[in-house]
Amino acid sequence: MNSLPLFSTQRHGVQEHAGFSLIEVLVTLLILSVGLLGLAGMIGQSLKFNQGGYTRSQSTFLAYDIIDAMRADAANAADYAVVYDDSVHVCVVNPDAADNLVDSTLGCWHERIAAELPGGTATIVNDPDGDNVLEYEITMNWIDRTNDNETISQSWTVEIS
Repeated sequence: MNSLPLFSTQRHGVQEHAGFSLIEVLVTLLILSVGLLGLAGMIGQSLKFNQGGYTRSQSTFLAYDIIDAMRADAANAADYAVVYDDSVHVCVVNPDAADNLVDSTLGCWHERIAAELPGGTATIVNDPDGDNVLEYEITMNWIDRTNDNETISQSWTVEIS
């Protein structure tokens, strides 16, 4: 039995080799390039969305930090709903040494917001709807650098009794 090598043909006594032409290789490279560019774009979008999600998560953690502080000091919860003033609300590492625990807590909280949220600010409003004095609304604003520097606002409403 006479076997011929793969990709080889014999015609009229001349052996011809079959293989890929340069055009086939170029078309393959073009298709691969388009696919890799699409993949790079998807990775870029993924990073963008992950950063936005991370910032939203940080704002939620910060909101629950102040909500927990207010619940722990429920008798003075209304004192947290004031306009932030960095000369009054000074972050003291040892709250026992502070003149006022509420001022120190608010000072530390606002410092964390400024450090962890780009352009971050926050407000706490007591009785936002005017029908429940035990209700508080915490609102945070920050700049979303992944979305054309759009200002994002997120609010949480909680009842502290």
